[in-house]
Amino acid sequence: MSMNMNFNVTTKEAINQELAKLSDFSRIYFLERLIHEKKDITVKKFCHNKLAIIYLDKGMYSKAAENMEAISRMALSYDEKIKAFMDEIKILIHGADFPKAEATFDKAISVANPMRKVELKKELIRIYKSRAEELEKNMKRGNALSIYERIYKLGDEIDKREAKQKLLYYYRALGKTHEYNRLNGL
Repeated sequence: MSMNMNFNVTTKEAINQELAKLSDFSRIYFLERLIHEKKDITVKKFCHNKLAIIYLDKGMYSKAAENMEAISRMALSYDEKIKAFMDEIKILIHGADFPKAEATFDKAISVANPMRKVELKKELIRIYKSRAEELEKNMKRGNALSIYERIYKLGDEIDKREAKQKLLYYYRALGKTHEYNRLNGL
């Protein structure tokens, strides 16, 4: 497998040229080997980012999130670290791993200043809403329901009001009368 691969590449351009010659699974092998062999943090972050993209394309969300987590560990600034955490959260939410997404969100909050924490919480709610809308368009009501339950739990009053309306609709549509009555106060 590795006979035709050049592992002596040191620049992003050279890595991209090498990747252009390979199939997806060979790309994964090549990038993982570069990560283990190279000392340059910039090259490692680049390789992790490329791996995350490949894994996303393959629908392997947990592997993509692992690579984003590695990028956050290598981040040199708080802003870079927070951006990597938020990218990881998007991937985890897309893969429906909500507990891990919220644990990662807690990590992002821990390195943010107080004003940024408010922005990050709004961003988390926006990511959840965006995913829920995508699921609604694809007629995946049960999955959208679980996201609206998260929004109801985490959001501010406006978000809770919107989420409550969606929850009541989905509880009724999916025949969850107990949850419908509990939320509606009956």
